[in-house]
Order: sequence, then structure tokens, then C-alpha cells
Amino acid sequence: MKLFALLFAAAAVLVSSPLYAAPKASAGADMAEDDAAAPKTGVRFVICSPDGATLPSPLFYKSGKTTYKRVSISSRTPSPRIRPEGGVVNFYSEDPSAAAAAADAAGPKKEAKLPEPVLSIPVEGSGKQLCIVVPNKAGGKPQTFFVKESAFAKNGMHIINFSSFPLRITTAAKPDFSDKKDSAIGVFHRDKGICEENTWTYTGETGKAVSFILSFKSKDAKDFKNFKASKFVITDRQSQINVVVKDPTRETLKLLSIQLADDAK
Repeated sequence: MKLFALLFAAAAVLVSSPLYAAPKASAGADMAEDDAAAPKTGVRFVICSPDGATLPSPLFYKSGKTTYKRVSISSRTPSPRIRPEGGVVNFYSEDPSAAAAAADAAGPKKEAKLPEPVLSIPVEGSGKQLCIVVPNKAGGKPQTFFVKESAFAKNGMHIINFSSFPLRITTAAKPDFSDKKDSAIGVFHRDKGICEENTWTYTGETGKAVSFILSFKSKDAKDFKNFKASKFVITDRQSQINVVVKDPTRETLKLLSIQLADDAK
């Protein structure tokens, strides 16, 4: 038990909760709601960047017939919800509102000369979704992964393994780990996406504290190696998604957290 004491002495406390998704096609009619109304369905975007790459900021997206809103897509906290148009969300580096309003005033035969979007993300389905964006540090097209928000229930901790290493998570409610439980989390395969095989969820009573040790097994290794030890506290305020990624600077993994709270009222 000395090992556990040493591991948890320097560990940070995590607050937790949620996981995956699949979509339905969205049509242009999706944009028919009032320009000022907050959409009840659509996508929230969040960055998951192992090497620290980011997206341009600010960005602008269509929020009504001629209205474009400003948004910043960052890590940890998802963006406001955005409804796709024609199954796509286009982001612009400049506000196209004036051009769209001028074209609308000129009549139906006048086409709006909008700037080219700096980022176009096809949306694979409908409903409330989270899009995890992995930017390309070289400036290429980012990778995107869609998950249904309903899969990330509150009152729990959720892990997505984006690495090629199998994981093992050991959880215990007792400080001495006498009630420990080991669970396996499989590796990520692009063709399968985020699925039950590479995800893990722990749900429980609000306020309950749970200790955990997260370990991985690298290629040709004989045993698992610990890389994260801490505690999480069950909460009903938000979903905590912890994404495991390969550290690009060394032969280990790291944990990137996403806090998925309810939509702003």
C-alpha cells in the first residue's frame, strides 16, 4: 500500500461524469428558427490537442438567415450549440453578416458573396452531439469525432482511449484499495471510432469519492505502467470526459479533460 500512498500524495482531484455517438442528416430547414433563439439541437465543439495545436480564433458561424455569430473553439469547455445547415457547419475567419444582409436586401436573384470558410465540418447526424476536434499542427484539416451527449450521463466519470495502447483502470472507494476493481479499456481504431471497446464509464451516487490508478501497456512491455493516479468525485452538475492521448514528446500517455455542462439558459 506504500505505492498507493506515494501515488496519491501528489495527485489532483478530478470532478467527474460521461460517452459516445452516431448521427442523422440535417437539412437547410434546420436554420429556420429565429436568429436570436438558442438551438435546442445541434453540435457543441471542443478541441482535444495532444501537441497543443489550436484553431483560428475567433470564428464566425451562421445562426439565422443573414446572421452570423462569433465563437471561439477551445479545449476543456465546449462551444455554444450550433445547428448545421445542409449537414455542414462552416466557420469563417471574418464576419459575413454584412454581405449576407446586402444580398438579402437586393432580392432573391442576388447571391451573397461570402468569404471562403476556413473550416467546414460535415455533421454526420442530428440531435445533441459533441464534436471532438483534433487540430493539425501543420495547418491541415483537423480530425473530428462525433459522440452523442446522451451517452455521457452525469453522476459518473468517463474515459475515451484515443491511443494505440491498451489501458487498465483500477478503482477503489476505500483508501487502502482493499475493494479495488480492475477494468480494461481497449485501443482506438479509426474505422470503429469511439465505441464501447475503447471507452469506460463509472457512475455512482452524487458526492461519492473514488480513487483510481490509470495504467497502460506499451508495445513489447511485460506489464502495465502507471501514468495517472488521483481521485474523482461523483457530481450531477456536469459530465467529465477524460480523453487519453499519446504524449508526442515522450513514450507515455496523458489525460485531457472535457467538462460537458448543460446548455446555457
